[in-house]
Amino acid sequence: MIKNTLLILLSIVLLSLNFINVDINEKLQFDQKEEFDPKLSTLNSIDRLEQYIDSTANADKVNKDSVDYIVKITKAIRLRFFHGFSHFTLKQNWIAAVGEKLVGYGLASKVRPDDIMHHANAACSQQAMVMMEILRRKGFSYRSIGFPHHFALEVFVNESWYYFDPNMEPTITVDQRLESYWGQKADNLKQYYDTARFKDLDWKFGKNLNVTHGRINQKYARNARLFQTTTSILSKILWVFPLIPLFYKRRNRQLPRYKKQ
Repeated sequence: MIKNTLLILLSIVLLSLNFINVDINEKLQFDQKEEFDPKLSTLNSIDRLEQYIDSTANADKVNKDSVDYIVKITKAIRLRFFHGFSHFTLKQNWIAAVGEKLVGYGLASKVRPDDIMHHANAACSQQAMVMMEILRRKGFSYRSIGFPHHFALEVFVNESWYYFDPNMEPTITVDQRLESYWGQKADNLKQYYDTARFKDLDWKFGKNLNVTHGRINQKYARNARLFQTTTSILSKILWVFPLIPLFYKRRNRQLPRYKKQ
C-alpha cells in the first residue's frame, strides 16, 4: 500500500513540473551598456527578424549581396538581444532544466533559433546561431570562430572571409573584418573591443593563439538539438511511467482465475 502511494505521489510530482513556467537556471540581467533595444522584442521569430533586416537594408539602399548587408544582420541581432544564456523553463523541458541545474554543460540552453527568438537575452553562441540561420536563408557561406571562452563567426563575401561578433559588439571597420587583415590571430582582434566593458579578453580569447574554424555551413549543435528534442518529449510523458506497475496490478486482479481440473 505504501509503495503504491509513493508511486502515485511520484507521478503527481513529475506531472506538476509541466505546469511550472520558471527558469531555474542563472539568468543575467541587462547591464545597461549593450546596444540592446527592448522594443525589438516583437521580433519573436526568425521570419520577423529577417523581415526587419530586409526593411532596414531597403530603407538604406543596401545591396543584399554585400558586406554592408551582413553588417545590417549583425546590427539587428546586437540590438535584439542582451548577453546571457536563454534556457528552457520547467514547463517547457524540465529534464533539461533540472539537468543543467545539477550538472551544467548547457543542457537547458536553447539551440534552435526560433526558440532563442522568444527571449530578450542570448549568449554568444546563441546569437551566432541566430545569425547563421539568417545567413543560411540568404545563401551566404559561414563558419564558426572558436576561442577558449567565446564564440563568433566569419562570413564569405566577395571571395573573402569577414569577421563578425554580434554579442560582444566590437568597433571594427569593414576592412578590419577581413581575415587577411587580422591574420587568424586572436590577439589582433582584441583592439576592437571595449576594454572598459570586457576586462577578461585574455580569458575569452586566450593569449598568442590562432583561432579555430568550424566547417563551412556546419549544422549547429546537432547533439544538443537531439538531446533537447528527446528530453522535451520525455518531460511530457514521464509521469505516466510510475503508474504502469499500478495498472498491471489492478489488471491482474480483475482477470478471472481458473482452477485446475
